Amino acid sequence: MPPTPVKADGKWYLVYELNVTNLGPNNLELVRVEVLRDRAKRPMATYTDEELKRRLKPGMLWTVGAEEFRIESSSDEQEPQVIGRGNRAVMYMLMIVQREADIPAALHHRLFFKSHSAAKNAKEVVVEGARVTVNRQAPLVLSAPLRGEGWVATEGLSNDNHHRRLIIVTGGKARIPARFAIDWTRIDADGRLVHGDRTNNANWYSYGAEVLAGANAVVADVKDGIPENEGGTGKWAVPFTLDVGGGNYVMLDLGKSNFAFYAHLQPKSIRVRVGQKVRRGQVLGLLGNSGHSVTPHLHLHVVNGNSLWGAESVPYVFESFEVQGVVPALGEAWKPPPNVKSDKRRIEIPTENAVIRFP
Repeated sequence: MPPTPVKADGKWYLVYELNVTNLGPNNLELVRVEVLRDRAKRPMATYTDEELKRRLKPGMLWTVGAEEFRIESSSDEQEPQVIGRGNRAVMYMLMIVQREADIPAALHHRLFFKSHSAAKNAKEVVVEGARVTVNRQAPLVLSAPLRGEGWVATEGLSNDNHHRRLIIVTGGKARIPARFAIDWTRIDADGRLVHGDRTNNANWYSYGAEVLAGANAVVADVKDGIPENEGGTGKWAVPFTLDVGGGNYVMLDLGKSNFAFYAHLQPKSIRVRVGQKVRRGQVLGLLGNSGHSVTPHLHLHVVNGNSLWGAESVPYVFESFEVQGVVPALGEAWKPPPNVKSDKRRIEIPTENAVIRFP
């Protein structure tokens, strides 16, 4: 997927992946990567050592076959920069450009390798190439998915969270359907997510909020009837499979092969049906805790096909919102900075853990 510039925090983000395959007879160690503007001589970014490892560290892999569903997580013991013969590494890229006028038309990559061979005279090898054209099409604009303040963009725009690095293999192809996904959960004025008994979903501040359509659209798919999980315990109400991963959900056809996915809704709360035309701001259902969800939240992402998992995530922005601050860690005590006005934003996507007020 070519990077499409998306605005966040007043800057422009280019999010994409480099797939590096070792077709040689020896293990290769990737020691440095340089990113250059097309035809430029000096790199705009260089990655080595721990910074390189961080971008190469694998996330989670879901493999869906005809008779099995398998989840694999990365191990901290692995050396992600060493690519075995016949193997492939994924480098997760996130480039930041300060001004729209400075967004490059294309990116060029220079990769430096060391061969793990028995030869004593093995030298560092430089690979020039991997030209990536930047897609200058404007991202989709959505209206608010929720109302009010205290909404935390959990797992929002970032290069390190599980949304960003969740690769799903289905139908013989690997995709990242949640590259720009956000899990929306709510906190109170002290940063708390829940009051009283955590196992009771109704005690979570986000639970039961009305989930709103982000655009005039047609309902492409609906799933309902999946029971909710116990709040905060990790106990699944039903066995976890890809089919129930999104819980109760609504999929909206936004046109031009773009589909918005609103997941983990309360059972029997969905107010729309397949084929129905909906208006921007119309209530789709109520925020819940169904499917692959530990605590009540709304999962929202946009993909380029009518499939929850078998399509690629594309960027989107919201018409308007206010940033109340950023929580350092979800669930920790937090208060908005004193005497600081909320930061009004337009045509942006929130970054990870930003606290948002929607109109």
